[in-house]
Amino acid sequence: VLDDIRATGSRKTVVARTHVGSPPMSTLAFCPVPHTRRDQIWLGIGLSLGLGLTRLFRRLLSPSSSSTSAPRLPSGNVKLYYWPATGRAEIVRMLFAEAGVAFEDVTFEKPAGLQVYRDLKSFMAVKGSAAAQKFFVECRAKGGNSTNNTPMLEIGGQFYTQSTALYRLAARLSGLYPQDSEAAYVVDNILAHCEDMFPLCYNALFGRELTKDELANVMVPLHLGNLERLLGLHGGEWFTGSFSVADVRVVDVCVHLFSRALPGCLVPFPRLTSLVERVMARPKIAAYLASEQYKKTDKFFPL
Repeated sequence: VLDDIRATGSRKTVVARTHVGSPPMSTLAFCPVPHTRRDQIWLGIGLSLGLGLTRLFRRLLSPSSSSTSAPRLPSGNVKLYYWPATGRAEIVRMLFAEAGVAFEDVTFEKPAGLQVYRDLKSFMAVKGSAAAQKFFVECRAKGGNSTNNTPMLEIGGQFYTQSTALYRLAARLSGLYPQDSEAAYVVDNILAHCEDMFPLCYNALFGRELTKDELANVMVPLHLGNLERLLGLHGGEWFTGSFSVADVRVVDVCVHLFSRALPGCLVPFPRLTSLVERVMARPKIAAYLASEQYKKTDKFFPL
């Protein structure tokens, strides 16, 4: 390519020729604006491919909607303060078991021959014992609340209270709480359902305006049926599409309350039954459920 530079006063014009002796081309050898229909089509295809690849790489490099946070296992001594029973502390125990977090159960000695969940009389005798009252006073002093501070977590000398806050804290520490806002909403929604369900077996046990028949024939179909439906909406395996604290909490409520209070009540709910089997078969949770630490805690009796 031969470029002829012609000086005209103070201006210079660059003329491009493909061969010596050929007529000059336009003063601009390349124009960035596509003029022909073919150029416009190819430009559109290129932009579409570029945008598509950008979205693909962003999706691959960012966490999925159902992914959970990376575990931030607590350092230092971990202590869980609660009754010598499953109750509201069991979900924390199961989460820590899944994450491989060693923890100490701090509790009180029950009066001989009593069981927390046998009946209302036994429960009140355990609660009113000198050892229990001393324990609750100490927990209030450590936790800082004037109300009951159990369950309470101590991690490296720092105390944490309020049961539902503890569930989320333990889930985040264990890597079982979603990062994505939509998946986190699903988890919080399921946890709220479980909080609504939690008092029902206690109410029937203590005769608080709920009979065993009402629990079995009204409340179980209502609440467990709703969880069965919600699990089905998300594929039927896990509530968020991947294993999370929501699955552990539902299994905790099903296993430690409803199935014990009303044996066989899960039979009409195949998705929940399969969920229970999957969670309880996870190696670390299965090991915890077979441990002496688990066996020595009181559990619900059939109503």
